[in-house]
Amino acid sequence: MRLMIDKQHQYRGYGREAMKKILEFIRTCPAGPAQYRWISYKAENAVAKKLYESFGFRDNGEIIHEEQITVLPL
Repeated sequence: MRLMIDKQHQYRGYGREAMKKILEFIRTCPAGPAQYRWISYKAENAVAKKLYESFGFRDNGEIIHEEQITVLPL
Protein backbone atom coordinates (compact mmCIF):
# COMPACT_ATOMS: atom_id res chain seq x y z
CA MET A 1 0.00 0.00 0.00
CA ARG A 2 1.11 3.55 -0.66
CA LEU A 3 0.01 7.00 0.36
CA MET A 4 0.63 8.96 -2.82
CA ILE A 5 -0.62 12.34 -3.99
CA ASP A 6 -0.51 12.99 -7.72
CA LYS A 7 2.22 15.45 -8.66
CA GLN A 8 -0.26 18.07 -9.90
CA HIS A 9 -2.05 18.04 -6.52
CA GLN A 10 0.96 18.12 -4.18
CA TYR A 11 1.69 20.94 -1.71
CA ARG A 12 -2.02 21.58 -1.09
CA GLY A 13 -2.30 19.79 2.27
CA TYR A 14 -3.95 16.65 0.89
CA GLY A 15 -1.21 14.34 2.22
CA ARG A 16 -1.41 15.89 5.69
CA GLU A 17 -5.21 15.60 5.77
CA ALA A 18 -5.07 12.01 4.52
CA MET A 19 -2.51 11.13 7.20
CA LYS A 20 -4.73 12.66 9.90
CA LYS A 21 -7.66 10.52 8.74
CA ILE A 22 -5.54 7.38 8.50
CA LEU A 23 -4.19 7.83 12.03
CA GLU A 24 -7.70 8.54 13.37
CA PHE A 25 -8.87 5.25 11.87
CA ILE A 26 -5.88 3.31 13.19
CA ARG A 27 -6.54 4.66 16.70
CA THR A 28 -9.85 2.75 16.65
CA CYS A 29 -7.75 -0.46 16.66
CA PRO A 30 -9.62 -2.10 13.76
CA ALA A 31 -7.11 -4.98 13.72
CA GLY A 32 -6.75 -5.18 17.49
CA PRO A 33 -4.32 -3.52 19.91
CA ALA A 34 -0.81 -2.61 18.79
CA GLN A 35 2.29 -1.11 20.39
CA TYR A 36 3.31 1.08 17.46
CA ARG A 37 2.50 2.18 13.94
CA TRP A 38 5.06 2.15 11.17
CA ILE A 39 5.37 3.31 7.60
CA SER A 40 8.17 3.17 5.04
CA TYR A 41 9.46 5.77 2.61
CA LYS A 42 12.33 6.20 0.18
CA ALA A 43 15.29 7.88 1.90
CA GLU A 44 15.50 10.58 -0.78
CA ASN A 45 11.88 11.61 -0.16
CA ALA A 46 12.51 14.48 2.25
CA VAL A 47 8.90 15.69 1.96
CA ALA A 48 7.52 12.35 3.19
CA LYS A 49 10.07 12.23 6.02
CA LYS A 50 9.08 15.74 7.15
CA LEU A 51 5.36 14.90 6.97
CA TYR A 52 5.74 11.72 9.01
CA GLU A 53 7.98 13.42 11.57
CA SER A 54 5.37 16.16 12.02
CA PHE A 55 3.00 13.43 13.27
CA GLY A 56 5.62 12.06 15.69
CA PHE A 57 7.09 9.24 13.59
CA ARG A 58 10.83 8.62 14.06
CA ASP A 59 13.20 6.54 11.97
CA ASN A 60 14.25 3.38 13.77
CA GLY A 61 17.28 2.56 11.62
CA GLU A 62 15.63 -0.33 9.77
CA ILE A 63 15.56 -0.53 6.00
CA ILE A 64 13.13 -2.87 4.25
CA HIS A 65 13.10 -3.22 0.47
CA GLU A 66 15.39 -0.18 0.22
CA GLU A 67 13.00 2.01 2.21
CA GLN A 68 13.46 3.68 5.60
CA ILE A 69 11.16 2.54 8.38
CA THR A 70 9.68 5.22 10.59
CA VAL A 71 7.75 4.37 13.75
CA LEU A 72 5.14 6.03 15.94
CA PRO A 73 4.73 4.44 19.41
CA LEU A 74 1.19 4.25 20.73
